[in-house]
Formats: sequence, C-alpha cells, structure tokens
Amino acid sequence: MSEQGRFQERAVKVPRPKRHFRFLVAADGKMLAMNSEGLLELSEQADDRVIWDRVRGGIRHVATGKVFPRGANDAVRIPNFSVKSFRVARGPEKLPSEYLATLRREGWVCLACILTSETVDELQRAACTDAYEHLEFNDTVPRISLHSSVGKTVAEPVSLWLIREYMGTQDVRVGHPPGFAVLSPDDGKRRVQRWHSDFPYNAANGGEYKRTAPPVAVQRNVCISDFTKFRGATAFKLGSHAVDADPPSDWNPANNEGEPYDREVHGLPYTGPDADVLEAPAGSIILYDARTWHRAGFNRSNHKRAAMLQAMLAGRVKRKRETSFAYEKFLASPACGGLNAREQGEVRRLMAANA
Repeated sequence: MSEQGRFQERAVKVPRPKRHFRFLVAADGKMLAMNSEGLLELSEQADDRVIWDRVRGGIRHVATGKVFPRGANDAVRIPNFSVKSFRVARGPEKLPSEYLATLRREGWVCLACILTSETVDELQRAACTDAYEHLEFNDTVPRISLHSSVGKTVAEPVSLWLIREYMGTQDVRVGHPPGFAVLSPDDGKRRVQRWHSDFPYNAANGGEYKRTAPPVAVQRNVCISDFTKFRGATAFKLGSHAVDADPPSDWNPANNEGEPYDREVHGLPYTGPDADVLEAPAGSIILYDARTWHRAGFNRSNHKRAAMLQAMLAGRVKRKRETSFAYEKFLASPACGGLNAREQGEVRRLMAANA
C-alpha cells in the first residue's frame, strides 16, 4: 500500500462533554434512586433512577423533577430517609437509557469523560504514560492491584448497567484479569494487530457462539490517554457486529489466522476509508459488541498511549483466562481498601471464581 493510501480511516470524534449529570452517593457507594412514584431507595444499579442534576441551591432528580437543597461542601441531606447525607459525585453526560438506546441501535457507545480527572491521572501513573512516561512500570503485581483507581474503573456503574442490559443478564464476569494496553510509537517494523472480532467470537473458540445469536460478550475499553487517530486509537468497522461474517481476507494481508507482521512482504492490514477510528478524550469508556471487527491503531505520535481493556462475558461463557488468582492478590493489596463496599462487591462478582 502506498504511503498516500495509508491511514484513510474515517475519524469519528466523540466531543468532550460541556457538563455532566450527578450521582448522590452514600458512604457504602450505593446511589440514591427515586422511582416514578417519588419513593426513595438506595441502588447499586446506575439506571435513570439514580441520575440527578445541579440546580441553583439544590439538586434535582432528572426523571421526576424533585429537588433537594445542597448544603456546605456540596453535601445533600435527605429528610426522613435512612441515610441522611450524600456526596455529590460526577455522573454521565447523558441518561443511561439514552446510552442504552445507542448501544442497541449501533452496537457501540462512548461514555465521554465518565471518569474523574483524579482517576484518569492515577490510571496514567499506573500505566506509566502521559505525564508519567518517565516512570518504570510495575509488572510484579496484577494490574488491578496497582492502585485503587483500577478497581474503581472496573466497578464503574453506568457501563456495568449498560453491559448487563445489552446482554440481558445480571450474571456478567470479566473474561480475563483487567489489563493495560500501552501502544508505543510505531517504528514501521513492529508487529501490528490484524482485524478480528473479540472472544468468544473467534476461530480459537471453535465457533461455539454464533454471530447471529443474542450477544454474550461486550468489550469495555477505557481511554486512559486521549484517543486520537494520530495517537493510535482503536480502528473499527462500525456496524459489523450485525454482519454474519469474519473480516474479509484482503483486510488481513498476512493470512486469516496469524497477525500481519512482515510489512515489506504483506503490507499493512486495511487502513482505508471503509474503516472507522473512534476519537475520545481520556477518561472515556467505549463499549462495543464483541462481534465488531476492529484492530489496534498505529501510534504515529512520539508518546505512548494507554487503554484498560476488559472483555465482559455473560456468566455462561467460560473465561478466556482465569481471574481468581489476580482477585486474591487484589484482596491482599492496599488497592482493595481504597474501594467502597459497592465497588468491592462489583469486583468480587466480576472476578471471583465462586461469585
């Protein structure tokens, strides 16, 4: 492929939000919810019932319009309720139901800047990227034990609610220990990733899970760094989750089984205008149906870019790699103590062998 013909993928830019909704979070991490009849309860599920918005001097429940006053330090006190005080925390840019409609319609959705800047900074430090490229990566412990920000991201409630709703089951697990994908600047020689669908929709799984059946896997990619086409953001064929076929052979010049690696012999995997690159700010979470054709991008910048990858599987699907060892290490690490009760419970349900 000529240099002029490379990197012609369509850039799909997800803008940085101008504002966010809010959660009201109790000390144990549960969120204050209000149903359509105005009744309050605590919830671990981040659906529309837990979405609030700041208004002058108060906090308004978006679905019902009910307003409670805000006090000093942004604290909210709820009269005549079992929990009296709540912390106002960053929520999503859009209602969870809006995200779900997009995910069901398009097969992907991006929760732009759903993570706080503090969490993003700690993830970048753990991954040794962005402002922390000078640090040496600690590869002696599971990634989830590096810092509490990793576990908090694994337990992010809106993305988990969307995944469970999309697959139609509360029984969801991670398919492998959460890990970082750090993409170094491309030197023109290193191995590059072929176009593929994610586990369990791949040849290695023997075709047990059909592309035409209801979904059993969603990929959750966390943008630790800013994701741009120039910096190696993931490339997709958006909409391909609905196609009952693997990527065409001419998109993978080496062969259909291995990864293209000898560029002089095979050329690059497809980088033309029929592919898409999702550009999103750091702190965003991209969810996509695991059947979607995709590959890693080409990092043409001078800096590393990092993501946190999590294959989310319906409980009946056997994990790609065992997670109980990483989970036990996490329980014994300081990172576990940095999570609240809701977050610890989510990590247990997603990773423990007997959950």
